[in-house]
Amino acid sequence: STVRLRGDSFFGSGSAEPMAQSLPVLRRIGQALAEVKGEVLITGHSDNQPIRSMRYPSNWHLSAARADAVKAALVAQVDPARLRADGKADAEPVAANDTPANRARNRRVDIVLLTEPERVAAAAATPAAPAEVKR
Repeated sequence: STVRLRGDSFFGSGSAEPMAQSLPVLRRIGQALAEVKGEVLITGHSDNQPIRSMRYPSNWHLSAARADAVKAALVAQVDPARLRADGKADAEPVAANDTPANRARNRRVDIVLLTEPERVAAAAATPAAPAEVKR
């Protein structure tokens, strides 16, 4: 299951601080996640427009900070051991970055609940380190 938070609705431009009006929504999401099992992946995304900020030297830094901020908001209701935050910058767009509306669609935070079968499949897709062979 995935919940997509539109960046412009939850964060100010160039900011990773959730806007006050987004906090009740994050609380409700946290309450819902607390009632189910599974790992929760929180992924920040950005458009491809370079950010010019001392605080966030790149879109990767901003997208990771937004994911961390959502994670911090969810910790009040969800066991932090279940939460993983990551930033992808503009690496996984949902739309072409060719118009302001499409760039806005790409500025988002995705919250994904992995049930046990999904978690196992995700782990299987991650390459394992080579095993040490003893002779």
